[in-house]
Amino acid sequence: MDGAVRTLARHIARFFGGVRIRMTLWYLAILALVFVVFGGIVSASAIQQDQSAQRGDLTTLATTLSATYDATHGTLQIQDPWDNVCTAAGKQQQVGKQIAVTPFVPGDIAVLLNAGDDPVQSFGPLSAQAIARIQTLAAQFSGGNSSVGIFPTIALPTVGCAGNVSLAPYTLHFAPIMGAGRQVAMLVVGQPTESTRTLSVLVPGLLIAGPLTLLVAALGGYWLATRALRPVRLIALAAEEIEESDLSRRLNLKSRDELGALAATFDRMLARLDAAFARQRQFTGDASHELRTPLSIVAAEAERALAVPRTPEEYRRALGVIQSENAYMGQVVGQLLTLVRADAGQLQLRDDPLDLSDVTLEVVERLAPLAHERGVVLSTGALPELWVRGDRTALGLALGNLVENAIKYAGRAGQAERGRVRVETGAAADRAGGQRVAWVSIEDDGPGIAPEHLPHLFERFYRADVARTRDDAIEGQTSGAPDGSGLGLAIAHEIARAHGGAIRVESVVGCGSTFTFELPAE
Repeated sequence: MDGAVRTLARHIARFFGGVRIRMTLWYLAILALVFVVFGGIVSASAIQQDQSAQRGDLTTLATTLSATYDATHGTLQIQDPWDNVCTAAGKQQQVGKQIAVTPFVPGDIAVLLNAGDDPVQSFGPLSAQAIARIQTLAAQFSGGNSSVGIFPTIALPTVGCAGNVSLAPYTLHFAPIMGAGRQVAMLVVGQPTESTRTLSVLVPGLLIAGPLTLLVAALGGYWLATRALRPVRLIALAAEEIEESDLSRRLNLKSRDELGALAATFDRMLARLDAAFARQRQFTGDASHELRTPLSIVAAEAERALAVPRTPEEYRRALGVIQSENAYMGQVVGQLLTLVRADAGQLQLRDDPLDLSDVTLEVVERLAPLAHERGVVLSTGALPELWVRGDRTALGLALGNLVENAIKYAGRAGQAERGRVRVETGAAADRAGGQRVAWVSIEDDGPGIAPEHLPHLFERFYRADVARTRDDAIEGQTSGAPDGSGLGLAIAHEIARAHGGAIRVESVVGCGSTFTFELPAE
């Protein structure tokens, strides 16, 4: 039983916690607020109009009655326009004897007070208490004050047929009667307050129409919310069906509203994730393949050395191969760690002022023995002073990878002359924004790179051998160690990007290639 109650409570909480219900409730709250404000404005406007009309009627009534005032007798020359006659059922009726000149209507009252605020005449169903209260209020306007006072709502005790007294709201008008430049009497006329009658009719209508309107709005709002959120449900279902192994699915929602834009953004995110996972799978596969070869060589050399007794020279050769492969694997692992840190934004780079030409010259001097070993002429052009900000070690690594890559591919197969690599530096305005840019140019006379390979040069594990034809002499002079891991250009690209720079490539098949390393100049 407790489990069923908890399940029901969860379902209720989930139902009322849904977006559709929350949207409907917010819609109802806003509509209820609008309805209350609208009802208040309508009621206030109706009350104001009734009060204005009633004040006009009271002013007319006071003017008409004041005109009949007889200063000699100090009275109004009218008789009570209404005689109260009670029926057998005890109900009060207003019947005939209405004077034509007196604009009285049933329920109107009038009280005439003399200069001493004593009541002289009274008309209408007023009790003694009501006359006394009017007398007290009239004292405010005595003593020659010719102003007029309107009291919007005053509860006065009125007398019924059976002699019962009940309170009724009245609007009173105090009109002083002047004679010989002074106030000789005070006329007080009154009518039942019309605003209470208006509210008694208007409020029940609003109380009935309001809930009905909110009920219809709730049903319509829930239906509209369900219809509007249907694409969100489709997006949620599609997202549940998409797995890491299959990111090729797309929502393809054709709607052009906000939900359509959300679906298009979701599709673009899936495309980016699909591409990222594809790069990750390729990266993992390439790294595994790159490390499998040296591991296989190490295992084969070890097995060969341990299979039968060998001479010291053979053991030294096997250990040399193992050492070479171990060094290569260490280099690959170090490069992978560099790329992983770059991807994670954890590549720690210094921001020191340095001379880019000085860093370039150090790289050239360090790689000169490698160029000599491979029969490549490594030369430098102009190396002017170029101040930039960056990490000296990282920039040396990036430029070293570019120069080493040029040395590797310098010269063409069947060419008798030695390969050539030329390195120089300079500064120029940026092609895009006009900012001054320092650059390092590394030019080789290798076989060149086909145009279809240029966009992929800085991809990880992309082999330059695929894009350029290796020199047979270069391939033949290795001792079993792989010639490059395909990570050098990728690392150079990441270092340039981390420094706010870029690497540009220009190449002509059969004529060589030029790599330009660019950084913002100081």
